[in-house]
Amino acid sequence: MSPRRLLTTLLAPVLAMAALPALAQEGPEPQPRWTLGLLAIERDAPYRQLDEDLLVVPLVRFEGERFYLRGLRGGVVLARDGGFEFGAFLQGRGDGYDAADSPYLAGMDDRDFSLDAGLAASWRVPRVGQIEVAVATDVLDRSGGQEATLSWTGLMRAGGWRLLPGAALKWQSGDMVDYYYGVRPGEALPGRPAYAPGSAMIPEVSLLATHPVGERWEFFARAGHAWLPSEITDSPLVDQDGRTTLMVGLGYTFD
Repeated sequence: MSPRRLLTTLLAPVLAMAALPALAQEGPEPQPRWTLGLLAIERDAPYRQLDEDLLVVPLVRFEGERFYLRGLRGGVVLARDGGFEFGAFLQGRGDGYDAADSPYLAGMDDRDFSLDAGLAASWRVPRVGQIEVAVATDVLDRSGGQEATLSWTGLMRAGGWRLLPGAALKWQSGDMVDYYYGVRPGEALPGRPAYAPGSAMIPEVSLLATHPVGERWEFFARAGHAWLPSEITDSPLVDQDGRTTLMVGLGYTFD
């Protein structure tokens, strides 16, 4: 499997776990924490005739007082006041494809992964959960686009399990949607017409469940689903109206 496809499959499930440390603690960590583990991930690709295999990949997460690394997102907390945090981040973007991985995409240029830089503000509200607003832009100019996200993550406990339901609404600029789902005039073929979409809103829901295994180990499982809007599903490259991600893993945490 190509490095781009590995990054695409790894990105969403790993970043979805980013809210767990912030919600699990009542205040800032006194010392940095590391989490090492393994993830098994099943994710559907939205592109025609492009299947993604089950992957078993490593998990590395670091939580410091000011700096953090959560999957492919690394950042710094610039301001903190009670349940409010504001900071800057860099984040890998694993969207796209290698044209050689699908017969339908033959003749298309590859759509490459990229690196986003952004700002995020989050609020932890008692009995409500964590609300985050984030904005990011493509700093490698692969798509030249932007993304804005409003997300909520809750926290519940039942029978030794910690349950984190989540919901998010993502806005992606026309440049970003066009890069990953558009068909340029020079790429058009019979049965694959040129297509230039505009900006899109993508709603998502998820549920992350964790359970301790001894003092340092933790089992976790996550299911997530994103509904693809018409700006994406109308693309001749896409044959699904949604994307589901399933993940199970085991992590070891130490100071």
